[in-house]
Amino acid sequence: MELSRETVAGVIGAVIAVLLQITVAPAITLFEAVPNFIVAFCIVRAVATPAASGSVMPLVLGLLFDLMGGGPVGGMAFVLVLVTFLASRLFMALNNDTLFMPVAIMLACIMLVEVMYGLIVVVCGADVPLGEAFLYRTLPCMLYDCVIGLLLYPIAARLMVDRPRVQPGTPVLR
Repeated sequence: MELSRETVAGVIGAVIAVLLQITVAPAITLFEAVPNFIVAFCIVRAVATPAASGSVMPLVLGLLFDLMGGGPVGGMAFVLVLVTFLASRLFMALNNDTLFMPVAIMLACIMLVEVMYGLIVVVCGADVPLGEAFLYRTLPCMLYDCVIGLLLYPIAARLMVDRPRVQPGTPVLR
C-alpha cells in the first residue's frame, strides 16, 4: 500500500472526526440535533478524493459511530459505505471543475445518509413514529451535518488532494 498524501490526510482526518464526535458533538447539541462529524468527514472525503476514497474508512468509522451511539450496530456503517460509494462515483461522473457540483453532491449525500439512517433506526425498533423521527431528529441533524460539511470541504480539498483543483480560466502557477 502506498502512503500518499491522500491516505495520510484521510487517516488523520478520520482520527480528528472521531475525536470531535466524542468530545465536541455532545457539547454543541441543539435540542435533539447532534452534529455528526463522522458523516460529514466521510462524505467530504468521498467528494474531495473520489478515486482514493474506498470503502474501508467509511465502514470502520460507521462501526465506531454505531458502537458509540445507541442505534443498531452496523446501520451507520452500511449507510456510509453505500452513500460514500455513490458520492465518489457521482462526482467522478459529473465533475465539471466548478464549485457547484462538489457542494451539491456533498449536500445531497449528507441528506441521504441522515434519511437512510433515520429509516434504519425506526425500522429496527425505535419507539418513535416515522414522521416525528424525521421532523425532530433527522431534519435538524441533516442541516447540522450540511453546515459542518460546507466548513470541511475547502479544508479537505486543499489538504487531501495532491494537486488542488482550480477554477476554469485560472492560470496555473508553477
